[in-house]
Amino acid sequence: MDLPRKRSPSEILRRGYSDEEIAHLYELGRFFLENGDIRRAEIIITGITEVAPDFAPAWLAMSYIHIQGRNTDGAIFAARQALRVNPGSAEATLFLATCLLTSGDLNSAGTYLGEVGEMIESGSVDDANIVRFYRAQLARFQSR
Repeated sequence: MDLPRKRSPSEILRRGYSDEEIAHLYELGRFFLENGDIRRAEIIITGITEVAPDFAPAWLAMSYIHIQGRNTDGAIFAARQALRVNPGSAEATLFLATCLLTSGDLNSAGTYLGEVGEMIESGSVDDANIVRFYRAQLARFQSR
């Protein structure tokens, strides 16, 4: 008799969805975001955060959706969730800094921008998109 395989906590949290299914749903949500259909993207991304709260890209997408909807508090919450799930993420840190800049919390935003700057200077972050995003947010910070 075969005993049932013990499921990992992430599998239990994902409520029956495989990692591949979550990734495909996320790509669909991104497709809607990239094509300006924020409402459809929000429905899909919200669903992902509910069934896979450990999937950091969905939290980043949710932060973006909230920024587009001018819901700064929601954007900050979602960025913090992404950072909680993926603590060393330059992208999540940068999203949080961006949201904090929007909210007017310049001290916290500056701290997070400094962290990302250190990651870039140390060479641990070399993604050109993240570096460009960082530079744009740093310029935004410095102009305030």
